[in-house]
Amino acid sequence: MASNPVKPRRILRVLDGLWYAGSAPQTLMFLTALLAGTLALAAIIPQQPTGLTGAATEQWLTGAASSYRQAGSFLRAVGAFHIASSPWTRAILAALALNLTLRAAAQTGFLRRLWRSPGGLNAPPRLIVQRTALPGSLDTLVSQTPGALRPRFSSVTVDHDARRAQMYAVRRPLGAIGPLLTYIGPLLILLGLLLNDTLGWRATNIALAPGGSTSLPAAGGLQVTLDSVAREESTPAVLRLADAKADRNVSVAANRPARWGSVWLTQQEIGPALAVTASDSHGQPISIQALAPGGAVSEKLHLLFQQTEGEQAFALPAHNLTFRAVSYPALPERNITAPVFLVEAYRGADPSPVFDKLVEDSAALNLDGVTLTLHRDRYVILEVAALPGLPLLLSGAILMLAGVITSAIWGPTRAWIGLAADGDAVDLAVRAAVAAEPERELARLVTALRSIPAATVAETTDAG
Repeated sequence: MASNPVKPRRILRVLDGLWYAGSAPQTLMFLTALLAGTLALAAIIPQQPTGLTGAATEQWLTGAASSYRQAGSFLRAVGAFHIASSPWTRAILAALALNLTLRAAAQTGFLRRLWRSPGGLNAPPRLIVQRTALPGSLDTLVSQTPGALRPRFSSVTVDHDARRAQMYAVRRPLGAIGPLLTYIGPLLILLGLLLNDTLGWRATNIALAPGGSTSLPAAGGLQVTLDSVAREESTPAVLRLADAKADRNVSVAANRPARWGSVWLTQQEIGPALAVTASDSHGQPISIQALAPGGAVSEKLHLLFQQTEGEQAFALPAHNLTFRAVSYPALPERNITAPVFLVEAYRGADPSPVFDKLVEDSAALNLDGVTLTLHRDRYVILEVAALPGLPLLLSGAILMLAGVITSAIWGPTRAWIGLAADGDAVDLAVRAAVAAEPERELARLVTALRSIPAATVAETTDAG
C-alpha cells in the first residue's frame, strides 16, 4: 500500500508552526511582560514571610486576608499571598525557559551560518529598502563596488550575470554572539532559581546569645555558635562554624554575610539580652528556669528581648524566688540615656516585690542566701539559607550584561546590494540589517555607492 505523502508534510508544518510560536521574539516579549506584571502584583500584595509553618502560617494568612475584607478570601484561594511559589509563576518561568532555549538554538544556528556560509544569507523580511539610480555600466559598478564596501565590511561576496548583480556584505559577524549571550544568561538565572528552589532551604529567626549555639541538620549538622557580639552596631559579630570535617570563625554584620560552602548566614537583628547566673552561699551554681513556653533550665540564662518583648521572667524553683526583668531603651527621668534593665524579685506568692535593681552594665543581688549576678549583653538573630544556584545566578547576570553590551557596541551589520542594468543607468536597491539606526547605515551605503560613478569619471578624465 502506497504511503500518503500529505500526512508527513502536515506534521512538519505543525512542528514548524510550534517551533516558530515557541521561539518567536513576540512570545519572549509577551512572557516577559507577563512575568513583570506578576512580580509587580507581588510587590503590591503582602507576601507570606519565609519560615512560617503550621499555626503561624494560618495566623498570618488570616490576618492578611482580613485586611482586604470581602476580596481577602478570593486572594487567599488563588494564592495571591505567595505568588513567587505559585503554580502560575512556575508555569511562566517554565515557558520562558523553553522560549529562551529555542531562541538560543536558533541564534546558534544563525551564528554558524553567518560565520561559515561561503555565500550570502537571505535577507530578513520587512527590511527597509532604499532605491536610487546610478549612471554608468553594470560591469563597471560590479567591479568597483566591492572596493568601495571593503573599508566598512570585512567580507563582500558578489553574484552577477549580464543584466543583474547581487552583493552581500558582512561586518563583525562574531558580534552575533551578543544576542546568544542574552539568551544563555537568563537561562542560567532560571536554572539557578530552580536549584535554589529544589535543593536550597532557609532557616529564619535563629536567636543566639553569646555562647549559644544551634545545629543545622539540613547543612550536614553544621554547628553555629555565637562567640561574641559587640555593643556597637557597626562592629560585626563573631560566629564559630563547625562540622565533622572543619571549623572556623567568621564575622557577620547587617551588610556583611558569612558563607560556609553554599550556605549563607546573614544578620537580621541585634537586640538587648540579660545574662543571669545564680550561686548559693557556698558558691555552688543554682539552676535557673525561664518562665516562658518551653523555658529551659540551666545554670546560665540569657533573656533575649525582641522588639515585641519588653518584659520577661525567670525563677529559682529551689528557693521559691521569682524575678521580673523589664528592658528600657532609656530612663530620662533617672538621667539614664543608655539601655537599662529593671529587675524585681518576688518571694513565693507575694505580689509585692521584695527587691528591685537597675542594671546598666552589671550588678549583683543578694537575697535569702542567693547571689544573683546580672550582666547586660546583646544577642543576634540570624537567617541561614542554602543557595546552591547562586554561582549560576551570578554567571547568568554577567553573561546577560556582556550580551547586551556586545549587541549594543559590536553587533553585526549585514547589507544586501542589488544592481540591475536599465539602459544607460543602473538601478540600485540597498537593504541593511543592523542592531540600531538602519536608516543611517543605509545612507552611508548609498553615499559610498554613489561615489563610484564620480570616481570612475575622474579616473577616465585623468587617463584622457
